Amino acid sequence: MVTREVDLLARDLVRLLGDLAGLHAELAMHMRSKLDAIRRADADRIQSITAREAVLADKAAEREGLRRQITARMLKGLGREAAGPSGKPVTLAELAELFPEPRRSQLLVAAAGLRERVHEVDGLRRTLSLITNEMLAHLGEVLKVMCAGVGQDVYSRSGQRLSGGVAAVFEAMG
Repeated sequence: MVTREVDLLARDLVRLLGDLAGLHAELAMHMRSKLDAIRRADADRIQSITAREAVLADKAAEREGLRRQITARMLKGLGREAAGPSGKPVTLAELAELFPEPRRSQLLVAAAGLRERVHEVDGLRRTLSLITNEMLAHLGEVLKVMCAGVGQDVYSRSGQRLSGGVAAVFEAMG
């Protein structure tokens, strides 16, 4: 049976899940903006967006901790263990099944909305990671060429390779 305290916790959880979904939606918006900034090679904008993303990620982590606390208190109030029969933590869908309507539907809808936003952010994160890794690899190769002083080999009359004395780009520029 669901007590008033547990029902109030469920209401708070629904609000918190909505808040988390909003934070993830905002994070996704910033990630899309970062992709655009990368396309335009706008380093200042990339740095600004990254700072905003860090703030949002911190807020989301804080809210996630609160979600875990509320969920644990709800399960305790319902006389349930935090882990399900398989030993894994109870999912929000499993938790929602312990409530009558309309709270069940509210929890399920809020959880589905959050899940959708988390998947969106994860896809954008993977895309940004791939782009960043490719950019770093490319810039590493550019730096290697700039610092290496690669030139054509010169051979002496006896056939031995001589150092061409080619200066690296950075050395040549002073």
